[in-house]
Amino acid sequence: MKKTSLILAGIILFLSQNTVGSAVVTEKITENRGYITASVEKTKEVAPNTASITFTKENSSKVLETASNENKAAISKMNAELEKLKAAGIKIEIVKGYYSVHPNYSYKSDKRNITDYTVTNSITVKTSDTNSLGKIIDAALSAGADRVSSLSFSYESTGNNCNELIWQATHEAREMAKVSANAAGQEIKGVKAISTSCYQGINNAATLRNFKSAGQSAKMADIEEMLETSVTPQKIKIRASVNAEFYVK
Repeated sequence: MKKTSLILAGIILFLSQNTVGSAVVTEKITENRGYITASVEKTKEVAPNTASITFTKENSSKVLETASNENKAAISKMNAELEKLKAAGIKIEIVKGYYSVHPNYSYKSDKRNITDYTVTNSITVKTSDTNSLGKIIDAALSAGADRVSSLSFSYESTGNNCNELIWQATHEAREMAKVSANAAGQEIKGVKAISTSCYQGINNAATLRNFKSAGQSAKMADIEEMLETSVTPQKIKIRASVNAEFYVK
């Protein structure tokens, strides 16, 4: 007997609650035992519950020891302010960051001369209290941080969301395979194999309002004493995929 094969087009499904599904179904029928493969992906957006933020301080001086001491003093002050927030009940984990020292040069008559030294130091703060990010940023910048070098968000403990998406994707894969089999005059007769995966994206996008920075005018600083920095992160996308093979007859 001749072997026959049928490839069906991809099907896109739109679900509510920010969940999108897509399915591609391939049917393979042989004279022995055929099977259908259904690949389904589901996504869901959730609000992040963890943030990681890095603050950086730079100091330059003609004397290396002076630059280094000024930098250490600023970092110590930042750590002290962050510890105060921690003592006040804000969940903070302080991690040591990047530290570097490098000379700066000027060039004259093909000669290179050291003009001064720059010391760069950073600390990273991880917190599950995302509603307090404004307080954390203001405390670090007020204590001497030059800038926020990075700000990223994630969603920890994705288990329940992954389980939900995988269940939906598996159910949809079976339904799509069933429709394909029926259209080809076949019936689903069991599971050949199922593989699943689930992961989340990393979000470093956020809207910051009333963001304080070093070097503000006194007037602006006075105004913003009443305005705490506001941070609004974008949502995290959790993505689950299922690849299922079903026997048909």
